[in-house]
Amino acid sequence: MNAKNTLILLSHIELINFEDYDSQWLKLFEFPLKQFRKIDSKPTYSKPIGDTICHISWFESSLEFLKEKKEWFILVPNCQFPVWANVRVLSITKAIEELWETSENRDIILADKCTGSIAQISLEENSYEIHMGKCDITNINKNNI
Repeated sequence: MNAKNTLILLSHIELINFEDYDSQWLKLFEFPLKQFRKIDSKPTYSKPIGDTICHISWFESSLEFLKEKKEWFILVPNCQFPVWANVRVLSITKAIEELWETSENRDIILADKCTGSIAQISLEENSYEIHMGKCDITNINKNNI
């Protein structure tokens, strides 16, 4: 499915625009994403799958940097090639839930350009994992936020 069609299916997320493939933001977030994907990387947070607390509310409470944020930078799920989008969020809980349920691999990436914070939420063998990182955005052109 292409990125635009995927985003159209989400009722709590509105597309602002797609990020250029050579964006300074993609270059900035490249390092923490590589760290998250290392074989022996330790997640910032981990929760057993069988835990009784709802995983969506746990995701939301763990993503403190997204609280009160209405615009996110996301990796669009289920695309053949990485497609990043700037989106407007209508409901944080519903947006996380829609992205999670839409992701065939149960792997979503969310970021905030205002703070340089990024998180990857994934389902591993026995647990949900959240990797978090923060990048220095002082040298980023603020017109591109």
